[in-house]
Amino acid sequence: MLKWKILAVIGFTFGVAGMTWGYAQEKKAPGFYELRVYTAVPGKRDALAEGFAAKTAAIFAKHGVTNVGYWIPKQSDSELGISAENTFIYIRGYPSKEERDKRVAAVRDDPEFKEFVGKREADPNTKQVVKVHNIDMEPNGPYSAIKLGK
Repeated sequence: MLKWKILAVIGFTFGVAGMTWGYAQEKKAPGFYELRVYTAVPGKRDALAEGFAAKTAAIFAKHGVTNVGYWIPKQSDSELGISAENTFIYIRGYPSKEERDKRVAAVRDDPEFKEFVGKREADPNTKQVVKVHNIDMEPNGPYSAIKLGK
């Protein structure tokens, strides 16, 4: 009987330790976000999205940028300037606006980013982006699934 009690205590201890470790590993939501809306060169939206999947998102992550999500609209909205055929949308997250500025500068200075994105966008024959809209955002209110990181 004593053997089972000892095993129960050991099991309980490992369970609590595991839960504590798990909570410690849980990522805190960023407190500052960017909504990025790209208008692609006609016919190049899918190639742009593939480039993000293949390389760009990983370069962002390497510099501490949180890739929140990437979207392709299913309908156009002329009032918003959204064309379902040529629009690519994503959200990036950061601890703060100041950190965003530092991390985006690091991305722009990254040799792999310059090689993959910089050269492509500088060449009219391989250019994929016509224009980019950027909107800075913070979570607001208890009704939001994303809480303000502090």
